[in-house]
Amino acid sequence: MTPRVTMRTAAWWALRAPLLRGAAHRAAAVRGNGLVLVYHRIRTAPPSESHEIIPSVTPERFRGHLEALQKAADIVPLERLHSPDGSRSSRPRLAVTFDDDYPSHVEQALPILTQHNVPATFFLSGRTLHDRGPYWFQLLERWVQCAGVGAVAGGLGVDATTATELALACERDVQLQGLVHDREAGDAADVLDREGIRRLADSGMTIGFHTVAHEQLPRLDERALRAALTHGRQELAEAVGSSLRLFAYPHGKADARTAAAVRDCGYAAAWTGHPRPARRDDHAFLRGRWEPGDVPGEELLRGLAVRLHRSAPLATRYP
Repeated sequence: MTPRVTMRTAAWWALRAPLLRGAAHRAAAVRGNGLVLVYHRIRTAPPSESHEIIPSVTPERFRGHLEALQKAADIVPLERLHSPDGSRSSRPRLAVTFDDDYPSHVEQALPILTQHNVPATFFLSGRTLHDRGPYWFQLLERWVQCAGVGAVAGGLGVDATTATELALACERDVQLQGLVHDREAGDAADVLDREGIRRLADSGMTIGFHTVAHEQLPRLDERALRAALTHGRQELAEAVGSSLRLFAYPHGKADARTAAAVRDCGYAAAWTGHPRPARRDDHAFLRGRWEPGDVPGEELLRGLAVRLHRSAPLATRYP
């Protein structure tokens, strides 16, 4: 173990002390650092780590996260995270976001957010508005749950020993994604419907765009990239009753070229999947987000104390 790793490990354990965690949170506020959290799906049943592809937490865990965060920080709308309001709070600012078109956004997340008076931004695809069923990674997860990783890897002809490795292989190959769609029939009940989209907006939540097809944007040529950034945006805006100015990159992946394209399409800001602090001088179209995962409240606050000050390596977890 290197000295740097040893120091980081010691610091992580030291942050179990509430006083040290609080000092780290206050120091971040003084520096003007905030953090954007991202969640994907709220599941009523505990997730199976061996089968899970889409990151999820239970309603109880999500409720615990919000309660812990509200004690340590100010949760504000995403669009206000970088906007100074003249106050000098000793508490850092956080924003909560969700990705993709999962029915659990309305069925599970929204009641908890409303109960705790927490604003959130939902980056949606609006797939139901185009008669599109579940994402390919939803279908892949279902296939893995039914047949197991080995059988699915054999069926796709890929070398993979975990569900995450399967997902990453499919993410890089649209032909594999097509095979998944051919193998698993989609169910409209697994996609957020028009009524659910409208309900999120009517409840005061911000809606951003996440593209309809959920492709890796850096892999697309110029024409396909512009199509991905514009196709479905207007239909979703009409469904929610307001323009869509915020954008989240599918799979969290972006580069300078895609960031420039997002800017040129008229968005105000965009977020990647890079877990790093939110600072006022961030590139407006390459901002980061942190997914805390299915962890207890105390561990969440320790992670918050770290992530408010330093970036993490890019996650290998999917999506």
